Amino acid sequence: MQESRYDSIIACGMLSIPIRKFKMTNSPRISLISFQNYAALVPVLFVFALILMIAGCGSSSSAPEISKDGVVIGVPDEEGVRLITNPASVYVIDDLETVGFKKNKQFDVDTVPGAIDIWYGFFQQQDIEVRFYESHAIALDKGVELAETVIARTAGQRDPLIPVVNLYPAYAVVGNTVMLCERQLATCEALITVLQ
Repeated sequence: MQESRYDSIIACGMLSIPIRKFKMTNSPRISLISFQNYAALVPVLFVFALILMIAGCGSSSSAPEISKDGVVIGVPDEEGVRLITNPASVYVIDDLETVGFKKNKQFDVDTVPGAIDIWYGFFQQQDIEVRFYESHAIALDKGVELAETVIARTAGQRDPLIPVVNLYPAYAVVGNTVMLCERQLATCEALITVLQ
């Protein structure tokens, strides 16, 4: 058998990397590693990767939950001022206090139809008014209309429950509560995150 001395090369596209020199015979068992030998694998690997991506994306996506009013649950509206979330949850003021809500003043429920408890307080140095209802359905039915009235107020108008200028341009219906949020929806979202 005739022997030759070759550089072993791994080729990847236009890049060639010399590995080491070794003695080689004309034996059919030994051959050089070349790009041509692996070119046929490229389409197979591409199809395999594509199947994995499709399977991975398809299994993790699920249809969002929609309320009876057509609102997507857990996602703020287009204006970023309304949020409906945690429809199966029922909260009391102690639940909010446990996660850091500092209650300041309790309001009379006579001024808010359907409410069973109302608290004004703070969370992360932001004002939040929380109106409690018997259920999520009642909070949607009775509380949303009143919350819409509050966020529609213009600067200078006063909130009938708090004797200061209205600072609630957003609200969240969280389980059986309606939270009025100071300055922006993110104020309430911070509380909602720790409440879950």
